[in-house]
Amino acid sequence: MTLNVTGHYGTSAKDNEDNRYLVVLVLFLAAISLIRIYNLATNVIDLSGDEAHYWEWSRRLDLCYYSKPPGVAYLIRLGTSVFGDTVLGVRICAIIFSFLSSLLLFKIGTRLYDKDVGFVCAILFQLVPIFAAYGVGMTPDSPLIFFWILSLLLFHNALAIGSSKTWLLLSVSLGLGLLSKYAIIFFYPPAFLLLGLFKENRKHLRTPWPYIAFSSSLLFFLPVIIWNMKHNWVMFRHDIGHTKLTQGFTISFDSFANFVGSQVGVITPILLVLIVYAVIKQRKQDPFCFWFCIPILIGFFLKSFQGKVQANWSLMAYITGLISVSAFLTHNYARFGRFIKTVIITGLIISLIGTAFLHCPLLVYQIDFPPEKNPLNKLRGWKELGREVSKLSDEIEKPFFIFSDHYMTVSELAFYVEGHPTTYCVNLGRRMNQYDIWPGFNDLIHYNAIYVTKRKMSPKLAQAFERYEKKSVVLYDERGRVITEFAAFLCYDFQGMEVKKPASF
Repeated sequence: MTLNVTGHYGTSAKDNEDNRYLVVLVLFLAAISLIRIYNLATNVIDLSGDEAHYWEWSRRLDLCYYSKPPGVAYLIRLGTSVFGDTVLGVRICAIIFSFLSSLLLFKIGTRLYDKDVGFVCAILFQLVPIFAAYGVGMTPDSPLIFFWILSLLLFHNALAIGSSKTWLLLSVSLGLGLLSKYAIIFFYPPAFLLLGLFKENRKHLRTPWPYIAFSSSLLFFLPVIIWNMKHNWVMFRHDIGHTKLTQGFTISFDSFANFVGSQVGVITPILLVLIVYAVIKQRKQDPFCFWFCIPILIGFFLKSFQGKVQANWSLMAYITGLISVSAFLTHNYARFGRFIKTVIITGLIISLIGTAFLHCPLLVYQIDFPPEKNPLNKLRGWKELGREVSKLSDEIEKPFFIFSDHYMTVSELAFYVEGHPTTYCVNLGRRMNQYDIWPGFNDLIHYNAIYVTKRKMSPKLAQAFERYEKKSVVLYDERGRVITEFAAFLCYDFQGMEVKKPASF
């Protein structure tokens, strides 16, 4: 603020320019958020199997769950308490987190470079397919991204001013990140490297605050530890099995190639190369972005030689990568030749097209994909399946229960069958899931049931009922193309069956 000649406080030209950037950014974020809300409110796409499963968690709030910390369940519960058990209710927090994440990126980009970089990276965040996807779908990655960016901002502030308040706020941000998805643990090594490798930062290590901040953040994870102690450490055993760490060190070029391909897909090829190039090229003037990007990427690339690495596991590394590439393009674009500019624009257009399809799924519906290749098929047909099973429930004598052999199908049925019934997941030789921790249906003797599956009737299940009859449920899209097909078995007079423990985690 500056004092003008009339004696009143007024804003400087720089303040006005900063405000204009912020106003434009907020208007852009509001527009894209309204598009997302419209798509959700009009039920253009259904919940994914994972989202439906997390919604099931939100109906049974707990300290932790089989595969993830509890944050996503509580956030979905918050959304559905306002908007009901609807797609919008499940996903509204993802939209809010995406909006706030861009604002935080604007702040940290401005701090590290200038307002131009802050603005560009805040916009770019919404255009990169993987980050745009988490502004639409509600998974643990949505709050993880937000708390990662908030922690970056707070950590940078702590390095700059070193106040106890900032360190404690960082502790809270990291702690809430741990309750969202404990992948935020990858924040800690780069943070300590930045504290130890640079002379101007080492002064903080002579104070108690970094140690207090990082150690106290781990206290937020105590509920998860307590829950796992009572449940045979299933979350950790699941993750160890999921990462194949128990198989020892083996070289797999296939998994490496798959991981590289997945990164090209979710970031887009040109932008991926630009990010890596920009971060490395600017590493001396911007070690902050370098250390929160390249070591994490290297770690996952090395891990991919040992076994499968999911595409989204490395997404945190690209957050500071977006800041670096925004700075590189903003400060150097005018000096590039025509070919380089064309390549850059092409890369941005590819990202924009991918994100456009996410926000305008009706465009994808118009493309004649082979039935098994349509990228939206996993997000369609579930409400139709729920409607068909609801009709079948009128044909079967009550009391009855609904079950399947796959946790995603079970969760989708719970969400989309009329009345949101309690559903069950039978174990016919699968790995463990959350339904094995909740009460099963083995006490529902003499109940009838509806069994929904893509498989044949299991002999074990056939023996558990007096009789059954099969109904085919074929799901079509709006153009009459087959999405998928289920078998719905009407099962009569449950006799009981042996409860089988899961073979793996």
